[in-house]
Amino acid sequence: MKTLALLFALLAPVALTPSAASAQTASPGAASPQASVSRAVSSDVVAALEKLNSEWLTAYKTRDGAALDRILADDFEAIYPGGRVLRKADLLKSATDPARTVASITWEDLKVLVFGDVAVVRARSRISGKNPEGEFSSVNDYADVYVKRAGAWRAVSAHVVRVE
Repeated sequence: MKTLALLFALLAPVALTPSAASAQTASPGAASPQASVSRAVSSDVVAALEKLNSEWLTAYKTRDGAALDRILADDFEAIYPGGRVLRKADLLKSATDPARTVASITWEDLKVLVFGDVAVVRARSRISGKNPEGEFSSVNDYADVYVKRAGAWRAVSAHVVRVE
């Protein structure tokens, strides 16, 4: 927890390369060359984190539970609008629910911040689809926290804020 507190304390003063506001759509392997990154970070690290972001969002559309299981750490927790806390099992269940269909998911303004073995991926997503309650559409800002464990990046936390 001290690592996360330190990480968030460091986020404000980090100098970033300006980013273009181009949108990305959910397509496997798509990486954003316009992502903002801390200048001292290897482009391979940034590319790996961009790829995980793409795979995560694509997994919502394709209901790919195996991809989400690989990306999310077993101790993953997310805070969603309204204060809902979802753990890995909750997210896997929701994302693979056949009663929920994601018609479109895109992301833009991707920023990757890396602090050694901890990274934050921030962006805005636009998602639309259908669930048992009917049609849905939302615009969300999110911050996903990744930790490098045993040589692999795993998402340990996410915070999603609905903006539209």
